[in-house]
Amino acid sequence: MPKFNTYFRIPSVEGPEILVIATPNGVETLNATASQIAGAPADSPPSGEFFAEEGAKVSRYGDRFFIGGASDYPALNTRDVDRQDWLSALMATTSIGPWALENAQAACLSRFGNSAFVAGSRTSDALKWRDKLGHVPSTIGVASWGIADETTNPTLATAYAYYGEVWRMPGVNYQPSFVMELEVVNHGGPAHGVSTPYHPNCGGGTYAIQIGAGGGQTEGTTDGEAGIVFVSNPDSWKTGILFSNTSLAGTNGDDGGYGNAISMARNQGIEWRTPEKREQVQGLDAGAMLFSTVAKTVNGQRLQFSDDGLLVTNVAGNLLFSISPNSAPTNTLNIQAGEGLAAAGLYVQRGENGSSNLGLYPAEGGEIQLSSPVASPDGVVPTQAEGGFLHLNVNGKDYRVPLFTPEQVGG
Repeated sequence: MPKFNTYFRIPSVEGPEILVIATPNGVETLNATASQIAGAPADSPPSGEFFAEEGAKVSRYGDRFFIGGASDYPALNTRDVDRQDWLSALMATTSIGPWALENAQAACLSRFGNSAFVAGSRTSDALKWRDKLGHVPSTIGVASWGIADETTNPTLATAYAYYGEVWRMPGVNYQPSFVMELEVVNHGGPAHGVSTPYHPNCGGGTYAIQIGAGGGQTEGTTDGEAGIVFVSNPDSWKTGILFSNTSLAGTNGDDGGYGNAISMARNQGIEWRTPEKREQVQGLDAGAMLFSTVAKTVNGQRLQFSDDGLLVTNVAGNLLFSISPNSAPTNTLNIQAGEGLAAAGLYVQRGENGSSNLGLYPAEGGEIQLSSPVASPDGVVPTQAEGGFLHLNVNGKDYRVPLFTPEQVGG
């Protein structure tokens, strides 16, 4: 028998080769094929180290890797195969086809309807092992990068750091389907501080989503385009952003409380873009804007739609101006600025069977006050009103106010 380690080397292991396995003391041996060893469950205890030069065991797999139900995928250079994993078989029934696993480097599909992949990390471990790591790392459960580095123009390559789909199949009408659910679980009580547009993150604060731009880079980056974009692909959304009635602290949507749905800083606002084009870009210009330039709370105002009508109040809730509701108004009030020879003023737009009157109703003891230049206060009152009479109704009684021409009163 040749001496150990003097056999000629075979170019590759195909599986049927017989291997002799011995216990460390050499007392017991076992014959096994290479394929049997490859199929045995791997159980490697941790070394207690992290870096390779310090003794950590690092397993590397250079080719594709499929786990669970994904192992049924044949990994052939075609989508048209007889044997498929359950996800590819399902996707094959759609217009886009089974693309998910075709180009996957690694994939995991659950066979039992449980979680296909779970990841977790703890800040306590980040602090505990900082001497071993040489720093305190950011504790991240799952990290993903999609790098857009193809510079040809045009190019078909699009980068996604994360992509997810949820499918609702026919007949599913009870439970909802979510592409992603992000839950904040606060076991620490109220946060130390308050989140505001000027201080978005407070000590101990818990946030479902934080959308940043720049990735913490200190140079070489540029502003991002938009934090959230809604598109049709090709279907549309019935609602862009929806808050459930109990989702905000302060109100259940059917009481007298208040919940802050959106908070912005001074000079930040909302724009409605027009469909017209400028510089070959549609929607470049705003047709309407809503924003605040209030610098001090004591000078602020509130706009409230209530059962009593449209209310404009100060920050304390004191009413400044209101418009009462009407189920079927026949005439409306128009407020317009001066244009040409037309005076700025209030105009009644009379509707069918509507009233042409314009009412002014001061409180009891109040006055109707007008500011106007007074012409020739010492002149003789003309005996005839060449301008006719202005009709007024005060407390239900009709009155006539004579109208004198400028010539009659001396200019």
